[in-house]
Amino acid sequence: MSNDLYKLRSFGYVEIDDEIWFPNLNFNALMKINKSTGRLEIVDKFPNYGVWQGWLYSTVCHVNRQLVFVPNCSEEIVAYDLESQKFISTPLDHHSVGRKKTYFVNACVYKHYVYMFPMGAECIVRYDSIEHTIRYLENDLSLLIRTKPETFYCFYQQFERIDQKIYFPFLELNAVAIFDLDDESVEIKYLNIEGGCSTIRYIGNHFYLSAWKSPAIYSWDHKTGDIKAYREFPEGFTEEQMFLYAYNIEDSIVFFPVQGNGIISFSLKSGGIRIIQNMQNPDQEPTMTYFVEETREKQGTLVLTADMEFISGCAYMENKLEIRPYCQMNHLYNKKRIDDFLRSKDSEGVEEYIVEILSNDEVAAQTREHCNYGRLIFEQIRIS
Repeated sequence: MSNDLYKLRSFGYVEIDDEIWFPNLNFNALMKINKSTGRLEIVDKFPNYGVWQGWLYSTVCHVNRQLVFVPNCSEEIVAYDLESQKFISTPLDHHSVGRKKTYFVNACVYKHYVYMFPMGAECIVRYDSIEHTIRYLENDLSLLIRTKPETFYCFYQQFERIDQKIYFPFLELNAVAIFDLDDESVEIKYLNIEGGCSTIRYIGNHFYLSAWKSPAIYSWDHKTGDIKAYREFPEGFTEEQMFLYAYNIEDSIVFFPVQGNGIISFSLKSGGIRIIQNMQNPDQEPTMTYFVEETREKQGTLVLTADMEFISGCAYMENKLEIRPYCQMNHLYNKKRIDDFLRSKDSEGVEEYIVEILSNDEVAAQTREHCNYGRLIFEQIRIS
């Protein structure tokens, strides 16, 4: 089987007791990992899609003893009731969200609602976890999106919440959107920068944003409007690298690339930028940063990242980044669980099907095009 099938990838997860729950990106499966044993359990496939459909859900939110899954290329929002162990599906209205995938990459919980923020969708949606209904929010953001061409995409994974307001950097506009959770309005602040941004952090009355298509970090004073740009990136850093997530520890901000072999550190004191950690998978492929979530532990702040058979915790201590095991996977056990799941869900013989598509480059490429909508869209934005 393709090695990618055994890589644990998701744009987000939730921790409940000793378990990590997440939607798998490489094929259709709801998974959970026991942190003590490192063993993977595949709960089930999501309803209304075949097992080989990938990139269905970007991430998951936990609210009212339910897991609510944020649709990437799925055409419905799905909740999983932890008590009844059943799925509840609510279809999206294409007239409201459009038909451009990827729909959403991230979301937040407020009261009993889950707000999902558009990447390719045409509006913010509010999912009611009690009634299992969807409200499509019409505001200045939705009006703006509908004036843009088909190639326009809004927000990536990271946002910053300050009290009841959420700040998003636009991927393809020199602007930040401010969403008010109380009245569901949106204010758009245009900035004197070059191109859009993918990450945002609020530190010391300043927002720090990283550019999406060129190497730059911006410091924005939202009260005065002043912006300072930092462009002196270290040798070896390429313009094709994009940042998925940023977080601050002590006097630095650490930036994780979407795909690359280096993690960047930005000094809040000096403005210096340097590569602080090289990353590479055992199969020699560049590490793709997934499972990026912040968690608090006695040792400090951790950002969790996973690729292949491990989940790592990244801690920044004494001006040095440490990548240490947060949850070591039981690789052989997990590989067998995945094999058994795929065989049981494919009545036509999964092994012959995979061997066929992997032995034919053209067919394999077509299969990836049909399944991995999200990956293709991210690549399209990267090279445009």
